[in-house]
Amino acid sequence: MTSIQVNDGRTAVGEVIPIVEVRERAATGVTRRGVLKFGVFAALFATMGGIGATLINTLYPRGLSGFGLPVAVPASRIPAPGGPPLPVIEGHFLLVNLLPDEGRVASNTEPSAGGLLALWQKCPHLGCTVPWKADFVSPNDPLKRKGMFNCNCHGSTYTRAGALVRGPAIRAMDTVEIEVTKEGIVVQTGKIRRGTNDNPRLAVRYPA
Repeated sequence: MTSIQVNDGRTAVGEVIPIVEVRERAATGVTRRGVLKFGVFAALFATMGGIGATLINTLYPRGLSGFGLPVAVPASRIPAPGGPPLPVIEGHFLLVNLLPDEGRVASNTEPSAGGLLALWQKCPHLGCTVPWKADFVSPNDPLKRKGMFNCNCHGSTYTRAGALVRGPAIRAMDTVEIEVTKEGIVVQTGKIRRGTNDNPRLAVRYPA
């Protein structure tokens, strides 16, 4: 390839460049070398910008929601009193709206006012997800109520308030803190309380 030395103000003194490049530069003012340099610097700046944006989002997160964080449930999604529980997948909880005195075990005769209760969906036995079974009747329930939370893994059974009816679990389902807002509720999934058969009395009145 034929090369020459040029001195046009854009080339180092004594630098040898291909004659083809000299012709390109004369015709367009742009060379392949210049295009390549521009591409390298553009890619470098894009990479640095992406790293900077990631760092900012890490240090100053915006609009986050999910398990371990506050999860908003609008009024339009809240179950009616006595209605089927609402599984809230992003928060890993089951939202129930209890009627007065609903969800107690047969041996618990103390009244409860009813209201909203968020149950963590994991079985206290070995952590399986506990589904709601609307037609399930437990042989261990003297009241023979229809509808229970019943674990598919080992059969632990709970009332609508997560109170323990039958093991092998040794305690009730855990509950999650609820805050009532103008738009509905916010469930603080980072604040889980150990379940007891007094769960029905932890229900939050709604509307407040």
